[in-house]
Amino acid sequence: MKSDKIIIALFILLLIVNISALATAQDYEPHKKDTDLEFSFTSNAAVSCNVTIGNTPSGIVIINQSSQQSGQTFNNTIFAGNFSELGNYCYNIECSDGSTIEAGSVCREVTYLGKQLSEGQALMYLGFLTLLVLVFVLNFIGMGFLPAKNTRDEEGRMLSISYMKYFRNILWMTGYFLFIGIAYVSSNLAFGFLEEELIANTLFLIFRISFMFAPIIVIVWLIWIFVSMFHDKQFQRMLNRGVFPGSNL
Repeated sequence: MKSDKIIIALFILLLIVNISALATAQDYEPHKKDTDLEFSFTSNAAVSCNVTIGNTPSGIVIINQSSQQSGQTFNNTIFAGNFSELGNYCYNIECSDGSTIEAGSVCREVTYLGKQLSEGQALMYLGFLTLLVLVFVLNFIGMGFLPAKNTRDEEGRMLSISYMKYFRNILWMTGYFLFIGIAYVSSNLAFGFLEEELIANTLFLIFRISFMFAPIIVIVWLIWIFVSMFHDKQFQRMLNRGVFPGSNL
């Protein structure tokens, strides 16, 4: 009888160790939001395992899902609809040898990106964001040193063609794409570090809208450049003949 109790105690200990090892090995591994969670574990003692309930950011969720057994390996899939919010999710697992039931858990931290940014990655993102902002500011400071239009006298008559104004237009377009980059990097930082998604979603929406309109803006900008250059060539011919176009041209 004593030997039977020892065997039963060893069996229960083995079962607990197996389930505990599962929970420890898979704790704190980030999982991507709105995607299926697949995990498996091995138990030399259990003949069946079930995922029973989940402790989620929105509350307790009843699962009651049987693990798919393949030899001594138990495979599980929890569908994407269960991971609609950011935060920590823990799922209780009950395993049995047919007479004894022991419980364990599997935990995941759900993030938008499906990963946690390390300090090194965060510093890289912040450094890149700082560089983008610095170039963005310098870009517009540089625009202030460039002419915005052709040179005219006090009466509004054109005196010369300022071709440097086209570099100002190029800087405008450069500033637009720098803004898109700033919005994208900022949204990734917000998704990586903020539990509240409002700011991150707003920044990402700004990025998507800006990026979506980029082709249209580039086409309109190129057309405007070619039209302006055509007009400037006409004005240059007039200036070469000694004709100074007035402000109405």
